[in-house]
Amino acid sequence: MKIDQISNHSLMKVDKLDEKKDKYPSFANVMKESLQKVNTLQHAANKAGEDLALGKAENIHEVMITAQKAKLSLDLTTTITKKAIDAYKEVMRIQV
Repeated sequence: MKIDQISNHSLMKVDKLDEKKDKYPSFANVMKESLQKVNTLQHAANKAGEDLALGKAENIHEVMITAQKAKLSLDLTTTITKKAIDAYKEVMRIQV
């Protein structure tokens, strides 16, 4: 068996692979960031609702817009979750 010497050229290939991996975020990271954004919108809507109830809110339209953004983001997250679960179940039904 012949073992070749490690050259700078082969090390550069490894570095390029690492760069490509870092360039594209993982699915888990994308989902985590998205859920954090949804959570932030939910907190903003709760805060806007509290401010409205306490009389601190100057514009009821902004409160309603904030609440609708939070609702839509949560609805979208729920729909995506259901679709992902359905896709997983469908893949599990496939016979090999």
